[in-house]
Amino acid sequence: MVTINLAYTAPINRPSQTPVLAASQVWTALEQKVRHPSGFVPLIVHCEEVSSAPATADGEPFTLTRLVSFRGREDHPIKEVCKHYPPVRIDFIQEPGGSKIANYISQGPSGEPTDLFMTFAFEWRHPGVEEGSEEAGRLEGQYKAVSTYLLWTAKKAVEGTIEATRRMASEGKI
Repeated sequence: MVTINLAYTAPINRPSQTPVLAASQVWTALEQKVRHPSGFVPLIVHCEEVSSAPATADGEPFTLTRLVSFRGREDHPIKEVCKHYPPVRIDFIQEPGGSKIANYISQGPSGEPTDLFMTFAFEWRHPGVEEGSEEAGRLEGQYKAVSTYLLWTAKKAVEGTIEATRRMASEGKI
């Protein structure tokens, strides 16, 4: 199987940005992003909650399954299983195939409560494609050809989520 990985990180609280966001506010916003993603990711035009399961005593996280539709592909919804690992990570696992987008909130080097970063890590899986095969080479070439676009998209996703969170905080919603 061939897997393509990409990640992007941005500071949550840059100098002179207001309001300054606390980790708990960012976590609340990420939880809301699961149910109402279009306010964070404008390419998502529809989201339908399919099911949810509470966290369990044996360590299984709260899980919400949803169908999301993207602009230009409204007729091909994608099933995502969203696993919550409070207060730092939510995984969005696509079915079938297992491709994953993980959203992380992390502490910065100063240790200050507002020294926070957000990272989105993308893992695009291609089951059935053998490593080193001609098809693998073609896929890797496609990803390399659009890597600047993919990095730009990752950057926009991270920074759009931070901006939406800041707007929600300014409006007193979180």
